[in-house]
Amino acid sequence: MNNSTSRLGRFAVRGVFWRHCLDWAAVNLPFYFYPVQLLFFTLFFFFFAAPARRAIVANLAVVLPGSSRALNYLRAFRTLYNFAWTIAEAAIHKLIKEEFSYEIIGSEWLEQLGAAPGAIVLTAHMGSYDLGAALFAEKFRREIRIVRAPEPDRQSAQHLSASLEKAGEGAVKVDYNTAGPLLSFDLLKALRAGEIVSIQGDRVEGDVGQVAARLFGREVRLPNGPFVLALVAQVPIYPLFIARFGCRRYAIIVHEPIRVQSTGDREKDIAHGVGQWCAILEEIIASRWDQWFAFTPIFAR
Repeated sequence: MNNSTSRLGRFAVRGVFWRHCLDWAAVNLPFYFYPVQLLFFTLFFFFFAAPARRAIVANLAVVLPGSSRALNYLRAFRTLYNFAWTIAEAAIHKLIKEEFSYEIIGSEWLEQLGAAPGAIVLTAHMGSYDLGAALFAEKFRREIRIVRAPEPDRQSAQHLSASLEKAGEGAVKVDYNTAGPLLSFDLLKALRAGEIVSIQGDRVEGDVGQVAARLFGREVRLPNGPFVLALVAQVPIYPLFIARFGCRRYAIIVHEPIRVQSTGDREKDIAHGVGQWCAILEEIIASRWDQWFAFTPIFAR
């Protein structure tokens, strides 16, 4: 029974079968066929991944107030199409090492991050997460540790971890937030040793510490881990995002670091850092809503 369930799980919306299809296409199909393949996948998931589709529409209603529901369904399709391209191009980079062009917005902050003796990269579910990590590791010849929530499907999780580490040629390490307090101590030790830790901070996934915040005037719950680590280790938080501008064209967007200073009031210190992060997150999501891959409801009703 368990084996049968596992086999069927390969074909679920977040199953490993679809990622294997993308890997096969990256190696075996000519580039001009990609738009056809990705359009098919987008149509398929737009209709069959109903919870994700509804979540995108609900989130867009808050991000773009006053927009019509019908128009937001079209925007949801565009978001899914962008998502298909980003994971396909990540597969291309991983498997056949095709060149990508990218520009850097906030180059002074990126250079500062590359030389930092311990820092946190705070990002969102946006653009090509694994491609960005690989480019960073390649540019600065530094290891980066990525903390993420595990995929629901075990085989998908294994595939994604292997992809990230292969794309980064061994310089990208993946940790899962299911490790709980042990992971927190491990990350704190890594930061104090001068390593760089990357965390997605635009939604809560799994059983992790949370903090109340406001985004687009609505209540949200965000992970408090990055801010607690920054406070305890006294390292800066660099807001960094990867945006796709066209075929194999990306931008690395880096903002001035957030510094969570200790004043003796821990909750107030963390709240101040969270407020700065939310202001930056609002700006980036509002301008690039079609690349915010928030496939679960973010805003409290």
